[in-house]
Amino acid sequence: MSITHIMNQDLKNQTAKTEQGFALLITLVVVSVVLAIGLSLLFVTTKQYLLAVTAIESEKSFQSAQIGLECMRFHRAQPTTKSALLKENGASPPSLACAGVTPNNPPGIQSTTLFNNSGRLLYNYRYQYTINGAQCAEPSLYIADLREATEDLTYNLTNEGLGTVECTAGTICTVVFARGYNRPCDQLDSIFTIQREITIEY
Repeated sequence: MSITHIMNQDLKNQTAKTEQGFALLITLVVVSVVLAIGLSLLFVTTKQYLLAVTAIESEKSFQSAQIGLECMRFHRAQPTTKSALLKENGASPPSLACAGVTPNNPPGIQSTTLFNNSGRLLYNYRYQYTINGAQCAEPSLYIADLREATEDLTYNLTNEGLGTVECTAGTICTVVFARGYNRPCDQLDSIFTIQREITIEY
């Protein structure tokens, strides 16, 4: 076997090895690109799913708050309930049903006279309802009675959607803060709990 033949054979072997190495490199690059695209799509899909779930749960919370708000507005408009809320004739705090359920017990009905001075009265009623066994509504009703007052009322609030309750002498004023949750009332300490609040003043 000649030296030239041996050299040609070595050159062919080296060329084949180089081509195999290059093909392996191209394969690794293509696989890496496809894998990166796949992982990016998975990440985007996961994010979209989480956003959709959060939006649904947030809407549940909002609907719960809306239910609590509408219940308080409805009861406040009833003459007998309004009289009880104003504690006329020594009335006891009314147990107001909401969405077909009575207030949870505990906490039941929480009633507080926040202010009583010179014919200016401010009452606060808090209720808690588990709606459909799956969502929680916590409306808080403030009602100011200044029918016999000669001075206006400004009362500072804490942990509510408004900083103050304001009412003009000679009138009755109402403020409702309704908090809604996407979970039952006994599971509000869950990390998956979402809270929404609606405030109305009239």
